[in-house]
Amino acid sequence: MSDDNILRQEVRQSLYNVRRLIRSYSGLYAGEDLARDVLKACDEMAGQSTPRLREALRTVQERCTKLVRDADRFSARDPATIAASRAQAFASIDILQDALFEMRKAETSNPRLGALLRRKSL
Repeated sequence: MSDDNILRQEVRQSLYNVRRLIRSYSGLYAGEDLARDVLKACDEMAGQSTPRLREALRTVQERCTKLVRDADRFSARDPATIAASRAQAFASIDILQDALFEMRKAETSNPRLGALLRRKSL
């Protein structure tokens, strides 16, 4: 496997728990706070922030908040609307995955000058 594939797989696996949170969210229990839980998990993975990553996190927050509103136990719970909101939340996670991949790829592709400076001179 190439380095890109390994890195992409690592990012995908790190977002597995976030996808599981979205998949299992029902909106029926008072203690559930999907947006907070998802953003907390995403912030832990993000580390440093780039403009594209900030935009992706904002989109994730908006889509998760929409899912929370649509699946609220005190609202009219239309299964089609909930499914559409859940699909949009998954799509926002895919956007975040791409942004994380690009950020980590940029981090690993930058040569470290320290190693070049420590070489013995000829």
